[in-house]
Amino acid sequence: MTELHIKTLKCVKKDDLIGKDEVVVQVNGGTVSGPHKLGKGDSVTLNTLRSFTSSAKVTLIDEDGGKDDTLGTVTITDSQAGIGTLTAFFNALAGADYHMTYDVHGS
Repeated sequence: MTELHIKTLKCVKKDDLIGKDEVVVQVNGGTVSGPHKLGKGDSVTLNTLRSFTSSAKVTLIDEDGGKDDTLGTVTITDSQAGIGTLTAFFNALAGADYHMTYDVHGS
């Protein structure tokens, strides 16, 4: 079993025009953290651990009053175990940019 350690999430550019984004972190479709109110330059320490086999999909969602916005999805693989701290970029929408630091531990 491999373990994903999500360390921090930083908002480089927010999605919402007014107010802060309400960001939820999902791993393989299940919410692991959030919602976090983040604006440009804000960051949050998550320190979240999730076990996975082979690969895990991490998705950032900006919760809105109507339809939620998907800020992006990255795939984390067990081959990243032992590399050290890595950064994932979530910028699927033109107006948003988030950076997540993480590492992967092998069994």
